[in-house]
Amino acid sequence: MAITWWKSFENTPWFRRNKLKLKRLIGKEPKLDIETGFDLVTVGDWSLVDHILKPGDVVYSMGICDDIAFELALIQRYQVELFAFDPTPYSVKWIARQQLPDNLHFYPWAASGEDGQFLLYPRIDKRGQASEVMFTFHTEAQDRTDGVQVDAYRLESITQKLGHDRIDLLKMDVEGAEYDVLKGLVSSSVRPKMILVEFHHRFSGVGKAATEQAVSDLRALGYVIASVSITGRELCFIRKEDVASREAA
Repeated sequence: MAITWWKSFENTPWFRRNKLKLKRLIGKEPKLDIETGFDLVTVGDWSLVDHILKPGDVVYSMGICDDIAFELALIQRYQVELFAFDPTPYSVKWIARQQLPDNLHFYPWAASGEDGQFLLYPRIDKRGQASEVMFTFHTEAQDRTDGVQVDAYRLESITQKLGHDRIDLLKMDVEGAEYDVLKGLVSSSVRPKMILVEFHHRFSGVGKAATEQAVSDLRALGYVIASVSITGRELCFIRKEDVASREAA
């Protein structure tokens, strides 16, 4: 009973907010400055800036696993054209069993900092068990033989393959690959209006400096942080010039 009570308490907003404050205070989580004044809306598990997307806009969702609640809600709210990407065997099999709306398109590709074929490895949990669902490019063990070879592309390469001249919203939950993807974005011509990203600096071998650098790079491109989740890891970035142009229209 006591364990159940504590688990419930750990999941309360008050506990999670103060846990994040403590982690920032002791240096385990990056301190992030949020730009206020945006009209935020919650879609699925993500907070984003409302009134930016319009019907027909192009959305890239990188990493879906077996949950497309966010993608379906986004389509329903904004009538966007949504392109979902996930190369993991579990997700490819799962998506094949779903009935998708006409404006949700799936591709079994990984997002990366460079084009090529790479190995994804099953995540190892605290009990030492390999996940059948969660995969990552990052692995500490150099002698692992359970990698799955997947096709990976830069964002700019994907837009060229699909014939898109822009990405209006980019969402990434890609288990640590976001750092390389964002580095590739910096050196490309791709400039999404909005970027939603879950950072994985908690992964061994990554660290909060990687997230701090990624945030700094995005700020240099004109992006600001519009929202941060209660865990401090899911962020919404928006280019202020896109907000200004939308308001002036």
